[in-house]
Amino acid sequence: MQFVGIESVVFATSDLPAAGKFFADWGLETVKNGRSEKIFATEIGSRIVVRAEGARGLAPPLSPAGGFREVIWGVKGKRDLARIAKELGSDRELKIDRDGTIHTHDPNGIGIGFRAWPHRKRLSVKAAVFNTGAERTRVNTPAPLYDEGASPLRMGHVVFLVADIEAGERFYRDRLGFRLSDRYSGNRAVFLRCSAENEHHNLFFLNTNGAKTELQHVAFEVRDIHEVFGGGVRMRELGYKTDVGPGRHPVSSAYFWYFENPLGGAVEYYADSDYATEAWKPRTFEGLRFSQWHVQDGVGPAVGGRVREERPAG
Repeated sequence: MQFVGIESVVFATSDLPAAGKFFADWGLETVKNGRSEKIFATEIGSRIVVRAEGARGLAPPLSPAGGFREVIWGVKGKRDLARIAKELGSDRELKIDRDGTIHTHDPNGIGIGFRAWPHRKRLSVKAAVFNTGAERTRVNTPAPLYDEGASPLRMGHVVFLVADIEAGERFYRDRLGFRLSDRYSGNRAVFLRCSAENEHHNLFFLNTNGAKTELQHVAFEVRDIHEVFGGGVRMRELGYKTDVGPGRHPVSSAYFWYFENPLGGAVEYYADSDYATEAWKPRTFEGLRFSQWHVQDGVGPAVGGRVREERPAG
């Protein structure tokens, strides 16, 4: 199976307007703004789908505490969908839509789907340019501030607390071909990527030792560390509550800032994550090394006015 990444994450809610406002404020493009369904997209086209509670076709709720219903993985084409249907149809019920999308569940009861996804590969933005002590690559050009907030490029990963981490890892690695990137010792957590060459992780499980399974967070990649801070400050100005951050992860190397998600769990801005290929060597980290450093409750709002560009006289 040739996986591309996370095509969409589906939620249900009894307060569709509030959920819609949150994801629009998060910086996603509104592609559908209906009364029973709202859809928001990143730069490459990965989507957040929010439907009214009780809408037809919704997967069952994963837990009473949140609105998460399903994560849909993008694959390259119909041949991949056929292989998935053959592999998973042997021991679990499948629902297949008219467009070929497959719906089922994993061993922890997480709603999962698979869809052919011709996602947008070229981004409209240029890579961030940084000056270092050894090399000056940004000359006569100020770095961006992102004082209007963030515009996420893609959904990079989704994280779950799971009751059976071993069954979850076996399912995704042995049956779907996901790759191991890193893990925490003592079977505390595992980081998986959906293809040999991809983001450091697209799926992350934290072990609850049989206690519960629920969504922990959904992560959105932004352009650089400046946008992590700019987006986070903007969300605080709009009144949204920080979950944790900003900070930096020792696993994946990414800078982050998490906010509480009104539909359950959290959402994360991140930038500068590791990128892995077949040559990546999985590591085992002792303990739960969540961060190298982080601020627990965000940073303060912006101060001062706008900058006015000086023009030459005459």
